[in-house]
Amino acid sequence: MLAAPLMAGNDVRKMSPEIRAILTDKEVIAIDQDPLGKEGYQFMEQPGKEIWVKELSAGKWAVCFFNNSDSKMQIRVKWSNLSFLTGTYQIRDVWQKKDLGTTDKDFIGDIPSLDVILFELSPVKQLRLEKEL
Repeated sequence: MLAAPLMAGNDVRKMSPEIRAILTDKEVIAIDQDPLGKEGYQFMEQPGKEIWVKELSAGKWAVCFFNNSDSKMQIRVKWSNLSFLTGTYQIRDVWQKKDLGTTDKDFIGDIPSLDVILFELSPVKQLRLEKEL
């Protein structure tokens, strides 16, 4: 989210498969290294939760919901409350590798304690039909 160089502070020869998967995830790296080069920022902070966002190239956005509490949390995202979004976006859960529909519907999901949900939002292109004169 912060457009920072990717650095690992562990012994890469001994890292677990889980850590290797996290550090080499192509979709997450693409968000971090997006060519627009903008740094992510904290959009909202409340006790136990934060929302971080990053503007990406091609009109896309990365949105990260962070549960920094000691217990699992259910979130409901009303996309229209995220003032930086304009229009409708396709939602991709980056860690789960799943497409979740569009921002026309609220998202409801659980975030484990001290974990995140990371979405990539891609603008939905509206086809314009023009009448022939």
